[in-house]
Amino acid sequence: MHEALRRSSLIFLVMLALAGLQAAHADSARAAVDRVVADYIDLYAGPTLDRWQTLFHPDVVVAFPAEDDSITTRGLSEFVERQRNYFATGRRISERLENVRVDMGRRIARVSADFIFIDEGEERAGKLGLHLAEGREGWKIVAVLFSYDKE
Repeated sequence: MHEALRRSSLIFLVMLALAGLQAAHADSARAAVDRVVADYIDLYAGPTLDRWQTLFHPDVVVAFPAEDDSITTRGLSEFVERQRNYFATGRRISERLENVRVDMGRRIARVSADFIFIDEGEERAGKLGLHLAEGREGWKIVAVLFSYDKE
């Protein structure tokens, strides 16, 4: 009986330790995703677009509804090149996120937010969705979905 109690106590302690490790990993994963989301905004500027580009998986899909009721999709190179060309105009461009929500899964995360795109001081609101996955190179954005609100 004493041996059974000792064995049960040991199993309980191992389970408690594993739960602690899982919680620590979950906290670490959430912090990493939060860092990618912060960098998505902080690095969105002409001089830091090369670093901004590293947040995305090479096969990322960027999608948005177009004005002609179609859905436009772009890969990473086209998406970044369009951003680079826009910044090259010299316009004061930035973006901020509000009402950010992060839903974590096992090595995946879904981020939804309201975004405000600012162009020469004029603000335009919309909705943003980012999907991230954790791979060998850390957390990467694998999909971007956005749309502007109706004016």
